[in-house]
Amino acid sequence: MSTKKTLSVIAAILFISTGFMSCSTNSVADEDSLYNNLQGVDKTEIVMPTNG
Repeated sequence: MSTKKTLSVIAAILFISTGFMSCSTNSVADEDSLYNNLQGVDKTEIVMPTNG
């Protein structure tokens, strides 16, 4: 009976902790803003190799 109670307490702690972790304030849209580069590349700065 003690083992069943211990396992149920551990399962409850894991369930509650995953609930708190999923409510984080970080969003994917905030992280994607780092990759929005609107400057582009100047074609004169690209060096083409001589063999192709």
